[in-house]
Amino acid sequence: MLPTDVPDQDCRVTVGAGVQEAAGAAARTVADAIVDAVRRRGVARVIFASAPSQEAMLAVLARDERIDWSKVRSFHMDEYLDLAMDRPQAFGQWLADRLPLAALPGFERIRADTEDGADEIARYGALITAAPVDVTCLGVGVNGHIAFNEPGITDFADSAWVREVTLDLVSRQQQVDDGLFADVSDVPARALTLTVPALASASLMVCTVLGAQKAPAVARALTGPVESACPASRLQDHPRALWFLDPDAARELSTTPGPGGLTASSSMA
Repeated sequence: MLPTDVPDQDCRVTVGAGVQEAAGAAARTVADAIVDAVRRRGVARVIFASAPSQEAMLAVLARDERIDWSKVRSFHMDEYLDLAMDRPQAFGQWLADRLPLAALPGFERIRADTEDGADEIARYGALITAAPVDVTCLGVGVNGHIAFNEPGITDFADSAWVREVTLDLVSRQQQVDDGLFADVSDVPARALTLTVPALASASLMVCTVLGAQKAPAVARALTGPVESACPASRLQDHPRALWFLDPDAARELSTTPGPGGLTASSSMA
């Protein structure tokens, strides 16, 4: 397949020489935003994705000595229902295991084990809307989802900030392919997710995508129409959406630099 061109748009795309370069550049961008928010307001509010594609970025971020984690409020963007919160596959637990210890007092987990999902939807939505969100750190699913906003059923103008959703089979299979579950039947079919308006409420969106299996979704998100069939395409309309890709994830994009287009870089130092 021939590479596609990134249209002239506000999204800026940077391709690292490899996974570590892309992840490191993303982490430094997030750290800069956190430090700036703390300087301006005394606190930073960050929404994190819990996924293997974020692991290298989080490792670099956790080591950044500029960040005062006592002044960071952290949130995660989705959580399985029907899965104990202390299971390693639970998104809140996954993220807690990768954030620095100093960040944990300020980490607000989705309580997916609550008996009343409506109460938890209201509680977590109120936490997100209580103050401005500075950064959303996200990835993209192989089907183009962001968080668990699935293709074809996502409302870009959703009035809710948290919803219960049924997971697309492709999304469940991705959890198996990522090594998180042994079989698709083990992957919970329901989850709570932040909606697209909640994710996009952040001043800055930092999207880190790694691996050839994500290349078609990346190309569609960046070059296709903004539509529910590819929820990640919504980033085209965000004023500050920055993409960080490794070469495999960018393989269906042109490396021709241009305004709002793709910046290929062999060094992120």
